[in-house]
Amino acid sequence: MTYNGDFFDWPFVERRALEHGMNMFEEVGVRANEEGQYRGRVCMHMDCIYWVRRDSYLPAGSHGLKAVTKAKLGYNPVEIDPEDMLPMAVAKPRHMASYSVSDAVATYYLYQKYVHNFIFSLCTIIPLGAEDVLRKGSGTLCELLLMVEASRHGVICPNKQVTPRGRTHMGHLLESDTYIGGHVECLESGVFRSDLPTQWRLDPSAFQELIDRIDAALTFALEVESGVERAEVANYEEVRAAIVRKLEALRDRPVREEQPTIYHLDVAAMYPNIILTNRL
Repeated sequence: MTYNGDFFDWPFVERRALEHGMNMFEEVGVRANEEGQYRGRVCMHMDCIYWVRRDSYLPAGSHGLKAVTKAKLGYNPVEIDPEDMLPMAVAKPRHMASYSVSDAVATYYLYQKYVHNFIFSLCTIIPLGAEDVLRKGSGTLCELLLMVEASRHGVICPNKQVTPRGRTHMGHLLESDTYIGGHVECLESGVFRSDLPTQWRLDPSAFQELIDRIDAALTFALEVESGVERAEVANYEEVRAAIVRKLEALRDRPVREEQPTIYHLDVAAMYPNIILTNRL
């Protein structure tokens, strides 16, 4: 159990073992895999930083141990300015010792409270070891859930598509042939606030299309989404007329200056984590 590899330097141990003519894997059963991660035969390397990056929902600048301790454990760990460390080690060795132990204590309780139960619970539904469940991305974990369900229902899982080598474009050999998938187009950049009026230029034809389809949209919202028959709604015509009036006002005056309603939806990891949480 470490936080960003802080408490055990496996590369250093490996170098020292080689200097003394020893093989670290033969001695202690730990070696690096093809991704540079150190794995053991009889132990697990559970690094809390992987949970923080994928599952803590903290902003990118708050992944340090101090910030995570404040946000998740609710207390302020011991902090010492780097410039004061050497003088304090001479003048106040006990305080420096408590600072050194503070990181280990924070890592331990972060692991016990959040990482351990969550990761080993996922291991009960995902066919991977704890280290892989901790380190793999949410998309990969969801993919493995689908493979489990496919196996359960006798569906053969196809291999991942591999791009054939030697592809050309206009007579030139391609070093790599990448596919650009869906992307978000930035219509306008800047800082936006809901209390500052913003200029709007709307498309009247879009609002007219909504007005023409108002009955179909309301019927779908009532009968499909809410499970209520349209005939059972007593004030249907009243609500319909109110919506049409608002749409007509937007259609008739498309150039406006109003305070916006701002929604910031970051869907980068939302769907995979919802799937994993619901399945768990």
